[in-house]
Amino acid sequence: MGKYLLFVIMLISFVANGQAINKNWKQDLTQDLALIKACDNSPGPGVSACNQYMGGALKKIYIVDDFYSKSAGRYMLTAEIASYLKNDKNWTLLGYGYEGKALEEAQQLANANKAAVAIYVNEAGLGQLAVIAPGTMKLSGTWGFQVPNSVSFFPNDKEKSYIDKPLSYAFSSNQIKTVLLYGRKN
Repeated sequence: MGKYLLFVIMLISFVANGQAINKNWKQDLTQDLALIKACDNSPGPGVSACNQYMGGALKKIYIVDDFYSKSAGRYMLTAEIASYLKNDKNWTLLGYGYEGKALEEAQQLANANKAAVAIYVNEAGLGQLAVIAPGTMKLSGTWGFQVPNSVSFFPNDKEKSYIDKPLSYAFSSNQIKTVLLYGRKN
């Protein structure tokens, strides 16, 4: 009876919060890192299979599959994710990549097992997504201030993909004025 009650309490907590953390996220993403580096990104019909790792990282860490499009049958591309974040009631804009308060809030959310992301999209609709991961903020030599821990997969430049590094690995210092940080409310 005790195990059943504990299970029910855990289930209610998960449903109430809408989010949880995958305790094996580093191990799971280390496998994905190897897979994306071996992924064939050659041009062909449709969207490259290498794009799945970028949107899938959110699910691997926070067990939230918001960036999977059921209608398209694939993970969203960067511009689609940016539009989704802007319009979905579960996500809230924390601020820009140069705002210390937004960076700190993103790291606090991640450490509280709540999803946070950083996204950049240029005028052509191309860009990059980084998932803020649990960890500590670190001083970025290129940005010149403390940045959160992150994970990012680069479908078109697979060798740049990483897990468990400062956010400044995903975006250049000239992009921080347009990098947006979002946190998931529930």
